[in-house]
Amino acid sequence: MKKNLIVVAVIVSIFALIGCSKKTPEVNVSVNDIMKDIKVQIAEDMKNGGVPEEDFKDGQLPMYMEMDLTSETPNPLSEMINKDDIEEGIALQPMMNVKSDMIVVLKAKDISKVESLKTSLQSIKEQQNQIWERYLPDQYEKVKNNIILSNGKYLIYITYDDVEKIQTAYENALK
Repeated sequence: MKKNLIVVAVIVSIFALIGCSKKTPEVNVSVNDIMKDIKVQIAEDMKNGGVPEEDFKDGQLPMYMEMDLTSETPNPLSEMINKDDIEEGIALQPMMNVKSDMIVVLKAKDISKVESLKTSLQSIKEQQNQIWERYLPDQYEKVKNNIILSNGKYLIYITYDDVEKIQTAYENALK
């Protein structure tokens, strides 16, 4: 009888703990805010590389273009990322085609779209591999070290000199 009472008490305690535990709230950060943090890191790297402070105006990076992937305006990634799968999306890359840097941040419309978007980002990486392996060997090395990550409904594609710095900025923005 005492054993049964102990078993029942343990089971009730477990259910009480589970029922009272807090559910982790879903992260809801705008892709714009994530990209702002990433641009701060890139600006810091550029300044450390000798780009003068006065070249940075209104949060813009000199010699980089930013593309809204939800816009109706065609861009180089329009055909590779299904707009119907994303709630928000921004791509950042150099204006001149001598650097392979590319950062894409996406927020899926819902979690079921994440795998499809990962496949799209992998296709972009394959395309970049084909372009850069024949063009500039040092840039091709960056593309080979590219990473694609997801966190809930958020995804990031990073080709950059120091991938870890951008990854850290992305992860910190999602905290």
